[in-house]
Amino acid sequence: MIYQQLHGSAKCDTVYFKSEDAILTGYFFSSEIDYSPTLIFLQGFMETGDIWNLGKTLSNNGINVFMFDFRGCFGSTGKQGLLNSQKDIDGAFNFLKSKEFSNLYKIDSSNIILGGYSYGGHMAMLYSIYHSKIKRIISIAGGDLGIFASLLIERPELWNSYFNFFNSIKKPIGPVEFVYDNPIDELLENQSYFSICNNATFLQRTDILLIAGLDDQTVLLEKQIIPIYRELKKNKHQKVKIIIYETDHSFKDVSNRMMEELKNWINY
Repeated sequence: MIYQQLHGSAKCDTVYFKSEDAILTGYFFSSEIDYSPTLIFLQGFMETGDIWNLGKTLSNNGINVFMFDFRGCFGSTGKQGLLNSQKDIDGAFNFLKSKEFSNLYKIDSSNIILGGYSYGGHMAMLYSIYHSKIKRIISIAGGDLGIFASLLIERPELWNSYFNFFNSIKKPIGPVEFVYDNPIDELLENQSYFSICNNATFLQRTDILLIAGLDDQTVLLEKQIIPIYRELKKNKHQKVKIIIYETDHSFKDVSNRMMEELKNWINY
């Protein structure tokens, strides 16, 4: 592990850890309170850094925050892919719970919350479906890639739009190295695996906070968030709360209110 102090006022350390054969860059915002809750917060696609000052704000309110760049993106080596992102979450948990890291930062391994925004929100929900150790989830504008895959099949113009987008950010033109030559193929080949709605029954003993934007044109409330919520509510023992803001996909104009909600939900 290599530690480099960053942004002293935000108490953020840059850390490096392994995920299979890749080296990932992580950002740990310490609450500086022993054994306080820890939120692993997953970035949106092609996002890095402290979005909405989430790490700084929550760590100043008694909550550790750990973010990292997914494999193949920004400061992390390796190739970007949906299944690789799931393995990266495994790597993050193993790193947080390692003796060296947990002793250094006084991590309570029994009080780790998994959350994320957009792509990261879906990744958090998906990981929790296949890992019963996750007891609490936060998904901010996290859609259902199973639903999205169906849209790509139904609408060729949407498929073409995303194909062109991925080509524009693919190395050597862009910053990302993908597992698949066409990343859409990975989704379509594994559509059922990536579906949240079809696998929602596996989340029935998980406490979930969903946050959505009424005017979000990227992850549509009616097409993605509400269907997830409805499927979760069918579960007999499900604990789920949904907060809908009058905002778009950026959540910039409601970020302060949202941080207050996150703080209260994590600490209740």
